[in-house]
Amino acid sequence: MKDKRTLKDYMEAAEEAMEMANTLAGMGTISDRESLESMARMDRMLDHDVEKCGTCYQRFINAEVARELLAEGDILDAIDKWAAESERRWHEGKYFKLWQAEQAEGRDPRKAFAERDWEP
Repeated sequence: MKDKRTLKDYMEAAEEAMEMANTLAGMGTISDRESLESMARMDRMLDHDVEKCGTCYQRFINAEVARELLAEGDILDAIDKWAAESERRWHEGKYFKLWQAEQAEGRDPRKAFAERDWEP
């Protein structure tokens, strides 16, 4: 799928990301439903395997939570619910746990990631 992406795909993804950032900062002009719909597409442009890349895994979680909220029709306070659930899942994931454990032991988390062939 990566090889079929066009400049237009990247431009649209960048525009959505900017609108989402504005919405999360309280400066957005789109509705909660539109925000969730945009967030639900966050993982369409992933470049890495979510099992090996923490950043892509986080984007996948964000999209997954948005899709679930949309499927439930749960739009009231959608952004707050999305943020709380996405953060909860991130904290339960292997990337966050490893990073925290390595830091607690005074070690460089990047080294532990590299040993596992993971990207932070």
